[in-house]
Amino acid sequence: MASNSKKKTMESQYKVLFTLGKGSFGTVKLALHLKTEALVAIKTVELNKKTIRGILAEIATLETLHHPKIVSLFQILVTSRHINFITEYVPGANLFEIIKEEGPLQEEEAKVTFGQIVSAVKHCHSLDIAHRDIKPQNILRDQGGNVKLIDFGLATKCRSGTLLKQRCGTKGFYAPELIQGEPYDAKKTDVWSLGVLLYFIIIGYYPFRGSTMNEIEKKISTGTYDIPSHVSGQLENLIHQILTLSPEMRPSIEDIERHPWVEKCELKVPTVMDPDYNIIDMLCGMGFKTNEILESLQRKKYDEPMGAYLILKYQVNKGIELGSPTSAKPVDPCPAPPPSPAHPTISGLPLKRRASEPNFSLFHIRPSGKHGSVALALSGYKVARSVSMPPISPDCTNKKNSASIRALYSGPVADPRICSSILEDRLSVPSDQDSDIETSQNIGCVKRLGKSIRACLSGLCCPQGSEGKEPSIHPPRKWLP
Repeated sequence: MASNSKKKTMESQYKVLFTLGKGSFGTVKLALHLKTEALVAIKTVELNKKTIRGILAEIATLETLHHPKIVSLFQILVTSRHINFITEYVPGANLFEIIKEEGPLQEEEAKVTFGQIVSAVKHCHSLDIAHRDIKPQNILRDQGGNVKLIDFGLATKCRSGTLLKQRCGTKGFYAPELIQGEPYDAKKTDVWSLGVLLYFIIIGYYPFRGSTMNEIEKKISTGTYDIPSHVSGQLENLIHQILTLSPEMRPSIEDIERHPWVEKCELKVPTVMDPDYNIIDMLCGMGFKTNEILESLQRKKYDEPMGAYLILKYQVNKGIELGSPTSAKPVDPCPAPPPSPAHPTISGLPLKRRASEPNFSLFHIRPSGKHGSVALALSGYKVARSVSMPPISPDCTNKKNSASIRALYSGPVADPRICSSILEDRLSVPSDQDSDIETSQNIGCVKRLGKSIRACLSGLCCPQGSEGKEPSIHPPRKWLP
């Protein structure tokens, strides 16, 4: 920032254009970064005892993950009652909305989309991070077919040799071991969720359906589902492989990527490099100081100088030439505001459903009363199982008329710790056996929490904005005992 003695407000750095989406925990808005004229997304979450663990987990995870198919974090702005995540803006929609409005993907298109998702999850798992809430709503796709994995509020650091006990996420995507309340390997439950996601984008509804949550849980626990006859043998085999009841026999993300149906996504994952002094020179032309920029990058402050640097770096990676301070222009033209009050394009927040549209939603934790049908059934499909189902590996067993084809696998199990380099030294959060962040025994009141955050990131504070209140279609995610 130009001066450490001045607190930079949100309004001095960003021009909020309109709301993109609202959910149980916060709001996502489209904004313009004033100095670079780049479009960004601002996810605002209220600070309280229910949200703080997820906030810290998301910060810590996004600090760690740098991948073309995972949403990029630019900056963090904290007020006494809210935290603002400034991330890249992804124009388009999420897979839930795409499938609901346009129907299931054709297999060739699905191969590309699913391959990108697998690449993102593989990167997470390679760093021992489990997402734990993989679902269509948390996969964004732009008009060019490029996907982004978002919403890491339930992410956890996996340590070898430890199983988790606390259940979290969306119930319709629970693996059998979660339904049965058993200790679980978070990476293997991610894999199961990928199977449910794959089935959804290909078939158009979820594999485990029923009129009550008990019926759905019973089908998940027994692996009871059908495959329409139009699905190819290789794809059917892959679905069976992923939806294997036993987590020990369930394939790893690497096994899935090697399956013949999956189109491997070849990407150049960015590595940590020395600062780009061309970008630093541009920032100096905008009023920043070199030493402040370098210190911010070195200490990973995610403050105003680092945010501006990462935004320009993001533009460079997208092919925009930076020649002068005035040459940085928006990557995407500013879109027109959506006709509806909220436009669910970039957020991991629950989506709102129009009254004229069928209800695709799964049963979430803490049901909000009335639910429509669990899935949009496709009429006229005759279900059958293909005979030819090539296995993932030579160790796979191909069983006829079985809902699960097992792939032999043994690997590390999960441990639930992630630390945030931004807030961990100042914040105390609720203690939990399977916390996805480092916790302390007691948490102060929200007022004391706000003071702690301001003391940690005093240079980033901005005045609290007005928050509109609107009931959420989907209930919030909850940690179950």
